[in-house]
Amino acid sequence: MEIINIYLVVCALLAAISISVITLIILIALKMKKHKNVGTALRIGTVAGIVLGCIVTIWLCSHKSYPLINDWAFLGKDINDIEQKYKIFEQYVMREDGSGYAVLMTEQITGKDMYDSGDYSCYNMEFDKNGKIVKVYCSGPIGG
Repeated sequence: MEIINIYLVVCALLAAISISVITLIILIALKMKKHKNVGTALRIGTVAGIVLGCIVTIWLCSHKSYPLINDWAFLGKDINDIEQKYKIFEQYVMREDGSGYAVLMTEQITGKDMYDSGDYSCYNMEFDKNGKIVKVYCSGPIGG
């Protein structure tokens, strides 16, 4: 349940930022019709809303599979480098063509015991024949 709460808070924050930016843009448009100079507070609010919206959007894009793991830290990396960093894979399969997949437990990456019966606990990494990670996703426990 903890994972869902993190995503809900981030989505609610993104919605609030979007609503505030849209409101500020409407206020600026109305203000421009009446007066030529737009208030500094409106400009600052708009810029702050846009910046915060961008930050939240980037966070959502980089943490798609698990909220405490940055997927971009794995995508494009060599699987051997990941193996050296985390030492033990929960599961490692290499196909005949050199591609394959490896599984780490989310606790290994985050350093926290995050497993809950409703949460994902395996971080799956698929790699190509050159050993570059091309896809990451989370799943439930192996064999569970």
